[in-house]
Amino acid sequence: MEKELFRQNNFDLLRLIAAMQVVLNHVVEIMDVHPSGIWRDIFRAFHLLPGVPVFFFISGFLISKSYENNPRLAEYFQNRILRLYPGLFACVTLSFALIYASGYMASTGASVTEWLMLYVAKVSFLQFYNPDFMRAYGDGVLNGSLWTITVELQFYLLIPVMYALLGFRASQMTNVRLLILIVIFVLINRLYVYLPEQYHNALWYKLYRVSFLPWFYMFLVGVFVQRNFMIFYRLFAGRFLWILPVYCVAGYFVLKYNVPMGNHPNPAVYCFLVVLIFSFAYSYQGLSRKLLRGNDISYGVYIYHMPIVNYLLYLGYAGDMRAAVFAIASTVVVALASWMLVEKKSLALKRHPLNPLYNPPKHS
Repeated sequence: MEKELFRQNNFDLLRLIAAMQVVLNHVVEIMDVHPSGIWRDIFRAFHLLPGVPVFFFISGFLISKSYENNPRLAEYFQNRILRLYPGLFACVTLSFALIYASGYMASTGASVTEWLMLYVAKVSFLQFYNPDFMRAYGDGVLNGSLWTITVELQFYLLIPVMYALLGFRASQMTNVRLLILIVIFVLINRLYVYLPEQYHNALWYKLYRVSFLPWFYMFLVGVFVQRNFMIFYRLFAGRFLWILPVYCVAGYFVLKYNVPMGNHPNPAVYCFLVVLIFSFAYSYQGLSRKLLRGNDISYGVYIYHMPIVNYLLYLGYAGDMRAAVFAIASTVVVALASWMLVEKKSLALKRHPLNPLYNPPKHS
């Protein structure tokens, strides 16, 4: 019963909404366009649903459940690789093709070896690597969205370690241990947020930023909610229309008084956001499947938009609202193509996937 309830969720739709929030934020800010009227209000409202923290919560929720269902390390890591890397290879290859087409590649004077090093870094686990010769292209980074993949890979590695060392699979003390870890990593996150700007250019700070340390509490909250699924389900499932107005009222004061949101939301606000996410995920059964028809393009939307934005920026379309709309529309088209041609086929190779969409049962 619990297994069926768990699977009947709208997380695919939530991930797409979160990805679109990141896209909208990057397009508006990096392309320097200024929406007006109702579009400005919609843009501000989207700040109340910060994409990266939403991704990290959903990741903790689903990845921990996936590992519990199938703790075979070979299959666990194979499934994680199939989720991330085929789309990542395609995205980085597209990025290089656009750079070449723009003419920038020939103008840098960088050697083939330097370009190859950049490519290998982006398709491995060093997505944060960015050489000086990229500084004059687009926003100065090959793809500024890819740093979260470095963090996600660390989460994937930490799940088996955490379960082994802390006895999460059997111990009755799981909740206590998880809550202690969450508090510790909230403090680590706050330390990162409030470090003086004088340290922001230091190498250790940049490495700290792309480590799991400032982000792990968001992931752990997902693990905690998953471990206590039935409690949260009884409290919040089917109650989204009750929770949303309360969150909107709280959001009004968050925006009015500039309470931190973005990638580093106030932890109390983040917990409220988690309740909203969970409630939507388990309200309106079948909504995600009905709207998306089995097409999970959220990952593609997230990783493909910056190569398109950077290409348009280099061609001189900063401040052009029509170019901004084109960037968003073309991102969706490219993400859908990537899903159909690359990601969907790769995910079908998963062994014992949590989401039956990725490996549907075969009927004779």
